[in-house]
Amino acid sequence: MVFLHSKDEVMYFAYGSCMSERDFRCTVPHFEVMGRAVLDDHRLAFTRYSRGRQGGVADIVPSPGDRVEGVLYKIPARYVTELDWREGVPAGVYRREYVDVQCKGQLVSALTYVVVEKQLDEIAPSESYASIILDEGASLLSTHYTERVRRHIEHLRRRER
Repeated sequence: MVFLHSKDEVMYFAYGSCMSERDFRCTVPHFEVMGRAVLDDHRLAFTRYSRGRQGGVADIVPSPGDRVEGVLYKIPARYVTELDWREGVPAGVYRREYVDVQCKGQLVSALTYVVVEKQLDEIAPSESYASIILDEGASLLSTHYTERVRRHIEHLRRRER
């Protein structure tokens, strides 16, 4: 399978709540799921507190030897502005970044979002936000990766008690 970019379509790598098709559809009503994608040499972290989500929110941070699994979508380019608003780009919460991910044996350049001002210590996500990621969004992810994220979230919760 070959992934082609055009001026009308964008590849988008989701690693947090946007992995949930139900949650994502609220922002981007039309999309194509390309499949599970892997970002090498990064790890999933919860580096920012969100009042709206009532806890830490997902971010990707460089980490040699680690990997982040997510969902690769093909979206109409006209929805990137809506994604920017969802992710707080105008307010300086997240910024757009292009990353190279592996999907179905292909290396694909994809848009994603990273937290601009990261907290030094990670913040446990709320139960509802974690559920969106682990229960609704993880259907395409490997069991091993999902369990690793689940353990990481449990560790953050224990640390905050």
